[in-house]
Amino acid sequence: MITSSTELYCLIGNPISMSISPQVHNAAYEGMGMDAVYLAFRVDDGELEDAVEGLRIVARGFNVTIPHKTRMSLLVDDLTREAQISGAVNTVRNDRGKLVGHNTDSLAAVYLLDKLGVRGGAATIIGAGGASRSVIYALWMRGFTRLYIHNRNRRRAEVLASSVKAIYGFDAVGLPLDPATLAESIGRADVLINATPLGMYGGELQIPGDALRKDVAVMDLAYASGGTGLQRIAVKRELKMTSGLEFLVLQAAFAIEFWTGRRPPVTLMMEAAREALGVK
Repeated sequence: MITSSTELYCLIGNPISMSISPQVHNAAYEGMGMDAVYLAFRVDDGELEDAVEGLRIVARGFNVTIPHKTRMSLLVDDLTREAQISGAVNTVRNDRGKLVGHNTDSLAAVYLLDKLGVRGGAATIIGAGGASRSVIYALWMRGFTRLYIHNRNRRRAEVLASSVKAIYGFDAVGLPLDPATLAESIGRADVLINATPLGMYGGELQIPGDALRKDVAVMDLAYASGGTGLQRIAVKRELKMTSGLEFLVLQAAFAIEFWTGRRPPVTLMMEAAREALGVK
């Protein structure tokens, strides 16, 4: 039961309607015996600053999704190492009015790279937003040296490539998101990472079937009932793969630990995520 003492946690972003984060977080809070609730709020670009100041008053913590992760790093009072270096914030803790920005996407990505067993080498990344910045931090932590960054807006990919060259020393290049160029960079990569919502909010990545070698690993940050198109291709070709559902649950678990200092029940959270998507 929600009362006047119930703590508020939430997610802000746009789009937000298809998010299953409320189901995942609320299952964790119930399992932890917390008097807390997690809600999702649509917040447009022009509303972000007002929303953050409102949450400073009423929320114990909140998550940030598309398209606000990069801009959020400028609106908080302090940043953790992961958030400061990556330049993206997906989790904010409210310490009595002081907002501390964190990046649990980066922590989840590090975990999943370890699960895939990939270290060093080259990575092909699709997307040039806050999620990409988070993953790039993880790639840096795991010794990668070359990045191929693809985006529908090539200029954004080039700007990100230039930025990560300066920050991390990567050999990075910004490229357009077209099948031929993508196939070429995948052929040179050890891991392919989809850091866009393609396959989740409509549309699918157009990847030539023969572009994915047997020895390339796949990390997809998007999730969908039945899997995204990329995930289905990876399963068919028997590639090492991690799904957006795993990523969602892990970053949520790291967020809860950042807010509460307690380890949440990850298995229970995954069960709630699968139920929310209708996955058996």
